Amino acid sequence: MNLITPYIVRLIAIGLSTFHIYTAYFGTFYPYVQRSVPVMLALILTFLTVRASAKDRDRDAPVPLYDWGLALLAVPVIGYITFNSDYLANRWPMTPSFPVTDLQMTFGVLASLLILEATRRLLGWPLVIVAAVALLYTYYGEYSPFLVLQHRAYTFEHMLDYIYLTDNGIWGIALGVAATYIVLFIIFGAFAERAGVSQFFIDLANSIAGHTRGGPAKVAIFSSGMIGSVTGSTVANVYTTGQFTIPMMKRLGYRPAVAGAVEALASNGGQIMPPILGATAFILAAYSGVPYVKVAMASLIPALLYFGGLLWFIHLEASKTGLAGIPRHEKPDFLKVMLKGGHLMSPLAVLIGALVYGFSPVRAAFYAIVFTVIISWLRKETRLGPREILEALETGAKSAVLIVVTCATVGFVIGGFLITGLGLNVSSAIISMSGGYFLGTLFLVGLACMVLGMGMNTVAAYILVSVAGVPALTAQGVDPLVANMFVFYFALLSHITPPVCLAIFAGAQIAGANVWETAFVGMKMSAVPYLLPFLIVFTPSLLLFGTAEVIALNTLAVAIGFAFIISGVQGWALDRLGLVERLLCFLVGTCFIWPAMEVKAVALVLGAIAVIYAVLKNKRVTAGGS
Repeated sequence: MNLITPYIVRLIAIGLSTFHIYTAYFGTFYPYVQRSVPVMLALILTFLTVRASAKDRDRDAPVPLYDWGLALLAVPVIGYITFNSDYLANRWPMTPSFPVTDLQMTFGVLASLLILEATRRLLGWPLVIVAAVALLYTYYGEYSPFLVLQHRAYTFEHMLDYIYLTDNGIWGIALGVAATYIVLFIIFGAFAERAGVSQFFIDLANSIAGHTRGGPAKVAIFSSGMIGSVTGSTVANVYTTGQFTIPMMKRLGYRPAVAGAVEALASNGGQIMPPILGATAFILAAYSGVPYVKVAMASLIPALLYFGGLLWFIHLEASKTGLAGIPRHEKPDFLKVMLKGGHLMSPLAVLIGALVYGFSPVRAAFYAIVFTVIISWLRKETRLGPREILEALETGAKSAVLIVVTCATVGFVIGGFLITGLGLNVSSAIISMSGGYFLGTLFLVGLACMVLGMGMNTVAAYILVSVAGVPALTAQGVDPLVANMFVFYFALLSHITPPVCLAIFAGAQIAGANVWETAFVGMKMSAVPYLLPFLIVFTPSLLLFGTAEVIALNTLAVAIGFAFIISGVQGWALDRLGLVERLLCFLVGTCFIWPAMEVKAVALVLGAIAVIYAVLKNKRVTAGGS
């Protein structure tokens, strides 16, 4: 049996990708079918490829019989939903007219256990524990000693009915977005990767900035941002581009901790970089009630500020420590790079064009996949033949398994929040704990995002907090899109914030650096990422709200403010800064990013004084040295 396991796995993975490509062109099935089929195939792939014990995952262990049993069990317990979609769509849940049968009860329990076990294997215990607590709360919450957490009594039958047989639990909107949009974009990323897009972006970045001061780190920022936008996964992107960029940075003098932190932050920023952003953006669009294109456009300025801040930090770091770029003779020629792989940029252009033209994200992704195959044939090195296409289909499906299983598991939590009304209660509790102060509410929601997001992927972190955090913000007048973006950005920060910072761990592992030193460097570099969520709330023009003049003015002011703040953090501008100068940088930067125009005017005066002083000081130092 184990001799044919790889072929079975490959066949199922290709089938999963083919299912999504088929529905992208011919139209999606009814929700229960569209959502249950990917879950069934994802569970089978998980049990056949990921061993139950962590010690068996590092070696090529054969698939035990009990894993075969779990994989086969997924077919009837999930397939029941697939083949009874009409019945489920027309029944009235939790009513005497449609009681839960013994078969449905059995299948519901087994489906829940299978999904939780698959989640444990893929993500570890944190999300499983959160889901289990949500289920226990749904069943026992009526006995809670805290009045704000109490709810009406629900039987086990009611709970299982809501979680397994309605589209408010496992088969809810999170899984719906994943099974309709996200998986398709992951498949597109696999095709782009197979055609050589990653290597092209690295070569392109090297040809543009590799020779400049701090060039290798700038290359990492550029390439990781572009590739991260396609792959949509922070940790996966660290392992993809970090294998090239981190050794290059170390070879040219960067400390291992700095190299690992740069790659982690750049890869994390890829999830807010248009045109694709990360997988979470599709769920964010659905939760906000706005088109995906609007989410992508709204994220453009924050993404530019994020990566601009990283580039400025690295430039100052290189100036302070004397780090040079790669030797010019090693730098790829820009024209040769474009002639060799420039055609690989066209699938992204097709994707953007299709979205702007008005095609749905599903249809736009389909055209981008097809165009990637067609355009790859322009050069032999990038050509996707039948073998490469099958490999891309397999890779895309395997990469999508994590997202599908995560969204199914999050359904337990969302279902528990909805049936018990906990989301509204927690929202009220957050506002109460903040004393009604708006800034306090923001801090509490942001803290909840980072705490719940530790050890999880961004999708899970965002969905868990958005249920309570977004209503807490909208109740105080924040626009729904702005509120969801605030939660999204803070969910991303959980990847780089100790003690459980998965992106930092990945970067440190590749760099051979101390994890905590890398985490400290990463936090030092994160002035912009930590300030951005608050700025989009107080200055929504950064998300393209308002007139063109207001948007341009606020963007310029915030960019200048970030430049001053980062200089203060680094203790360097044209030369080393003293304590008073660093404090002045912080003051000027804070005034520039402050929403009030009067304060920005003060910043303009103080900033001019600071710049003139720095220039005169640098001239004196230069004259004294000569």
